[in-house]
Amino acid sequence: MTDKISIIIPCFNESENISNTYDKIKENVKKITENFELIFVDDGSTDNSFSKLFSLSNKDKNLKIIKLSRNFGHQNAIFAGLENASGDCIIIIDADLQDPPELFKVMFKKWKDENYQVVYGVRKKRKGNFFKLLLYSFYHRLFKLFSNLNNTSDLADFCLIDKKIKNYLISLKEKNIYFRGLRSWIGFKQTGIEYERENRNLGKSKYSIFKLYNLALNGITNFSTKPLSLILFLGFIIFLLSMFLILFYIVQKIFNFEFLGVLPEQVPGFYTLVIILILFGSFNLICLGLIGEYLGRVYEEIKSRPKYFIDEKINFKE
Repeated sequence: MTDKISIIIPCFNESENISNTYDKIKENVKKITENFELIFVDDGSTDNSFSKLFSLSNKDKNLKIIKLSRNFGHQNAIFAGLENASGDCIIIIDADLQDPPELFKVMFKKWKDENYQVVYGVRKKRKGNFFKLLLYSFYHRLFKLFSNLNNTSDLADFCLIDKKIKNYLISLKEKNIYFRGLRSWIGFKQTGIEYERENRNLGKSKYSIFKLYNLALNGITNFSTKPLSLILFLGFIIFLLSMFLILFYIVQKIFNFEFLGVLPEQVPGFYTLVIILILFGSFNLICLGLIGEYLGRVYEEIKSRPKYFIDEKINFKE
């Protein structure tokens, strides 16, 4: 019996792309095998994405739909697909087709012939908004600096994973998910394939600046405590600096010498004092905010709520 491939396609308000995405993905997976399933995860779409998918599912029983009860986010939608996939290997690709389905065959060959258990996409070059590209680049460098993971720069969620990897991933209980980080953290035999990410042809990107900010925070706080260590280190530096300034002031007061043309009895500049207060005040707020982010994630984990709720499943065997 041939190996079964599961293709997971998370989508949110992608009605303009559904038909083309379905045709393109099906065309490329059929070049590998006839034993496959296409799992579209509708992440609480408010357009007619579900109705288009439902219409297609009536004609093709290989097309399966998971309709979530609301928008739980892209990363949770991926896990909804993983927990319902039955393939020997699983491919994850977004519905906007910015990642090329033409790479399915290369990924499958790496898995089947070279025994790689994870084959992930590496974005050699991105196309799109300059400001977003700049933010992406800054985030990836920051993540590489702070995280305890090695191969994370410019990686995509687009990948093929073995069924064994899928089972390990869905056994993890954490709620604030960063899929590509977990995929890297889990280990096993992995390799990357470089490709150039295309512009979106239809529809708008669902990742706003706010969503990208949350994704970046999840990535850094889920895989590193280095920011907390950095705060502790900076705290010690500032403490030592303040001790030095106090000691210097006492010595200047005793020996009554000028420093930068200022005698100890003269009042320091008002603006200098204000700048120092603002600087240290903002530093304290950043530190408290960062600690709050970690505590907030601990709070989310303690509540043990499900990652998502399923409203409806189409073409799945009960």
